[in-house]
Amino acid sequence: MDDNFQTNPVPGSMEDKAATDSPPEEQAAGASPQRKLRVGGMALENGVLFQTERHWSMAIRRPDGGIEVSSGPKTSLSRTSRLKHIPMLRGLVNLGESMLVLPDAYARGGQLPLMGRSPAVLASMAVSAVGTLAVRNPKKKLPPFLEELAVSALALLPSVVAMRRNKATQYHAAEHKSINAYETAGILDEHTAELATAEHPRCGSNLVGPALAMMAVGNTLARKYMGRHSNLGRLGVSVFSLSGALEMIQWASRHPDSRWSRLLTSPGGSLQNLLTTKEPTVGQMDVGLAALRELLKVEGALKEEAAKG
Repeated sequence: MDDNFQTNPVPGSMEDKAATDSPPEEQAAGASPQRKLRVGGMALENGVLFQTERHWSMAIRRPDGGIEVSSGPKTSLSRTSRLKHIPMLRGLVNLGESMLVLPDAYARGGQLPLMGRSPAVLASMAVSAVGTLAVRNPKKKLPPFLEELAVSALALLPSVVAMRRNKATQYHAAEHKSINAYETAGILDEHTAELATAEHPRCGSNLVGPALAMMAVGNTLARKYMGRHSNLGRLGVSVFSLSGALEMIQWASRHPDSRWSRLLTSPGGSLQNLLTTKEPTVGQMDVGLAALRELLKVEGALKEEAAKG
């Protein structure tokens, strides 16, 4: 195994490991980070994946009940580094780099939350298809904006149903609680994480509201000036909407007290609370905390005592 990649079995809970590795005063307070990092995350069906600009980490629950922790450096799109400073492009570049982590995570046992084929998911696909045909029916004569908004929302339905029906919703909450405990309290222990909220302002769910609105407006204009069935126009609108939504949510995360920020993230917050997160078990919180602790360790963002192990 190369020096840049680590895979470590964690025999017990994060609290057991912290109690073993930390001095008595830290055992009471938890691991104390030296500096705050901007952390992103993703829920898996069997664990949690975290990443910063330079590194990624993952913790998964093994079939035998143990926790497996992996970490490594991220692949950088060096040729696009200048694009990271250009509005409307930087978000897409960062998103692309984040996606490059997934093959490594999959190779190390991470189970991506792919859409299943349960009866509920199949039924939601049918509802989405039939609903789209009904909305697109020329005889209905819906206003173009409402038609495009309804079609975009229906396209999301199968994904939401699939997400709701697997363990990723609980690991999604464990991911958010771990990050919130780190960002607000600076302590990585189970009690602090349990009290933390399962909603996070940088969650991808917050993209849904702005992206849907932008797609509805953009597709309405595209069909007016490029024709109702312009696939090229719709593709351009989709890319622009995603990029614009990324910019909006990043701005909102930097201005959490703004009225506009709350307006932008309100749909995503409701989506997180109602559909995409579910209260995690103690074991799932152990996994989330293990993944975040590993990330802070490889970033050198924990005190020396807390980084031993």
